[in-house]
Amino acid sequence: MRLGVIADVHGNLPALEAVLTRLAGLSVDRIVNLGDCASGPLWPAETVRLLRTSRMSHVRGNHDRALGAASPDGLGASDRFAWHDLDAEARGWLAGLPFDIEIGRARCFHACPKDDETYLLDEVEGGRLAAARPQAVEALIATAASADVILCGHSHQPRLLRLDNGTVVINPGSVGNPAYHADYPSIHVSESGAPHARLAVVTMAKAVEIEHHAVVYDWEHAARQAQANGRADWAHALRTGRALVSR
Repeated sequence: MRLGVIADVHGNLPALEAVLTRLAGLSVDRIVNLGDCASGPLWPAETVRLLRTSRMSHVRGNHDRALGAASPDGLGASDRFAWHDLDAEARGWLAGLPFDIEIGRARCFHACPKDDETYLLDEVEGGRLAAARPQAVEALIATAASADVILCGHSHQPRLLRLDNGTVVINPGSVGNPAYHADYPSIHVSESGAPHARLAVVTMAKAVEIEHHAVVYDWEHAARQAQANGRADWAHALRTGRALVSR
């Protein structure tokens, strides 16, 4: 099986369109979306419509869960924008997505097996995301140890780790948001270092083969949309793949 893997679209419609076009030429059998579909100052409603009409499987991200709130009170700026742009039915669809799914030999979830906010392949070091130690990853996936392939998103960092027991853990990176600033589990930035839309293709045969793809799209168009909606931080991230924070 050849499985196309996407994650963290964050309402970036042109990035999603470019990634789906690339996947259409890669002869994949299925596509899985690892969540965080709409949150952000771009095109939440249009993005959710495209995801729902495309043939793929989905799991729920932490921002998808947040958008199930009865009101936008208490949500962060990106979630508030998406909450207002989406109708109640679309918000309910996002919040109702499954926490995890299995596709063939792959276990799929947004962040880690126990919750949707803990990084699996990343840890915070010096205020930045860095690759997690294999022992830390092994401890987090104890409940998913029977899977040959584990697919996660959340950190927006393309990652690949093969554990000693042969399990392969993959993060495809983010389709639509290449850099961000966060305060959980501590203040840090995630930076991919480039504005490209990311995806992975996982071929599950006798051995597991992984292809990471960085796709060109019109990120200037996306940056202008973010700027028009009052988010200079997003505009900078979309143009550069780097977070707009004090160095």
